[in-house]
Amino acid sequence: MVKKLATAVVVLSAVLAAPAQAATKYYQQTVTGSTQAQCEAAGTALAQQKQAEGYLVTWVGCGYSNFRWAGLVGWSD
Repeated sequence: MVKKLATAVVVLSAVLAAPAQAATKYYQQTVTGSTQAQCEAAGTALAQQKQAEGYLVTWVGCGYSNFRWAGLVGWSD
């Protein structure tokens, strides 16, 4: 009985000592360019870099707004 109790205490303490799962962090960065090709190249490069670093990546292509080409790259843990 003592052996079972000791095992239960070890398992319980391991569960209580385990860190809580951290919340997912989200990031985003706007990419711009004077031409659509420059903007798309910058966005694609950033998306590939973040994906290689192990992030989940969303890449929204470039559109023309406020006299410039702009797109959005988002990533999360």
